[in-house]
Amino acid sequence: MSNSVANALFIVTLALLSAFGPFVTDMYLPALPSLSEAFGTSDFWVKMSMSICMIGLAVGQIFVGPLSDKYGRRGPLMFSMWLFVLSTAGCVFATDIYFFVLMRFFQGVAGAGGIALSRSISADNYTGLELARFLAMIAAVHSVAPVAAPIVGGITLSFFSWRVIFVCLLVLGVVLMGLSYRIKESLPKNRRSNLSAIAIFSLYKNVVCDKVALFYILQQGAMAIILFAYICSSPFIFEDMYGVKPIIFSCIFAANAIAIAVGAMISSKFRRRRTAVVVSGIGIFAGAILESVMIVSGQNIYLVEGMLFVMLAFFGLAAPAAAAIVLDSQHKNAGTAAALLGALPFAAGSLAAPCIGMGDVAVDFSIVIISGGALSAVLALIARNYQKKYGPSTM
Repeated sequence: MSNSVANALFIVTLALLSAFGPFVTDMYLPALPSLSEAFGTSDFWVKMSMSICMIGLAVGQIFVGPLSDKYGRRGPLMFSMWLFVLSTAGCVFATDIYFFVLMRFFQGVAGAGGIALSRSISADNYTGLELARFLAMIAAVHSVAPVAAPIVGGITLSFFSWRVIFVCLLVLGVVLMGLSYRIKESLPKNRRSNLSAIAIFSLYKNVVCDKVALFYILQQGAMAIILFAYICSSPFIFEDMYGVKPIIFSCIFAANAIAIAVGAMISSKFRRRRTAVVVSGIGIFAGAILESVMIVSGQNIYLVEGMLFVMLAFFGLAAPAAAAIVLDSQHKNAGTAAALLGALPFAAGSLAAPCIGMGDVAVDFSIVIISGGALSAVLALIARNYQKKYGPSTM
């Protein structure tokens, strides 16, 4: 196999691994409104299947990141792939909502390994602006997942039951497992931590005490509040409020995923990564206010969707830039830093999701995205100030 083909396969594999979040959350989104009837349960438990999965995505990264700094990347990666395949099979054959929710948790834990390890493997191979460009390229490639996932889910739901959606995820997991076996160990033994398996978690102290890394991680967590509020509420907004069919909703969701990819590609054009994060934070806050006014006042679907597209483009603008800054700042603890960077957004998302179901979905959604937007803008400015003080001028 030529070097160019091998490199392209490497990029695609890491991009797909980093996209486990969209795979396990977005593909079954079109089925959310109908799952309560399928399992004979309330909308609360259906939404909990999303929240529990996000908790799994957060918890899994907290563990796999430090352990990969001690034992290397390949072992934890293959364990994650096997767990994903088994838990997805469990979802396919679930007969009640409680077992389904449990399997969703393990599915999230498994997906967490792919997310954290794709970033730490990137940091093992690249640094500086080269790392920022590589992460932006991965972000652009993996954006295929949130575009394809809801469309596949919507089409599948038009002809088959929701279980077939998880069969598709199972097939995808097997394919990713095969691709993962081709990835070589990227962290040699002489660069691994010599701390014990218990003490290795003390590496989180290094990340938290690094003000540059910490505030960029917090800023990404704040932006995730908006993203996951959108993910959890969009089926109910578009299908229930505006009456669109699942396949049309899937196309709308796919268009918004393209917005994230566009933002990620623009991010790599900024000379200073901190500028991209600040522009993103302020832009998404302004967009959240406008979107809330539109949706609460019952504006037409084109205006509502247009502003969502703009908001999610701002989200894509910040993600690769912030990730590159964090991983550069904590290069010696890349696995741990990548874990916290990935875990906090999913933890924030797991808290945001239940808030959407407390009352009127349009009002709940508006309150959550405005709060998340304000917090992300403030944290972006704080992070920039700390970086100007403590970080390299090129960041």
